[in-house]
Amino acid sequence: MAQGKTVLLVEDDFEIRDILQDLLEAEGYDVVPAGNGRQALQFLAENRSSGPRLVILDLMMPFIDGRQVLEVMQRDHALADIPVIVISAIARETPAGAAAFLRKPLSLDKLFETVRMYTDDNDTPAPPHETVH
Repeated sequence: MAQGKTVLLVEDDFEIRDILQDLLEAEGYDVVPAGNGRQALQFLAENRSSGPRLVILDLMMPFIDGRQVLEVMQRDHALADIPVIVISAIARETPAGAAAFLRKPLSLDKLFETVRMYTDDNDTPAPPHETVH
């Protein structure tokens, strides 16, 4: 994984996940796709020392939902510092533990702007719990 460029994309809708993966890869990011929270947590557990620079996380998913993923990440010292951008059509505000929140349907400009905030070493990340619409 390229340091600073790996993004874990957790989205259960295959079409959305596939499109976002293609767009992020076209921007130069290494994208690890996960179709649910269980897959995301498995990847994070297996890559604790070289994990992603950023997680893009849908909230509504089967098996383990996004809020549960956030809770697990916040309790684990190795994962707690990884910024999480929550994407959701139902949430109204940034969930606890997330760095930012984007409402679906997504604005691709806002998505890329927010991703760059958390992956570019030259930029200062946004304050925690920023809500981006």
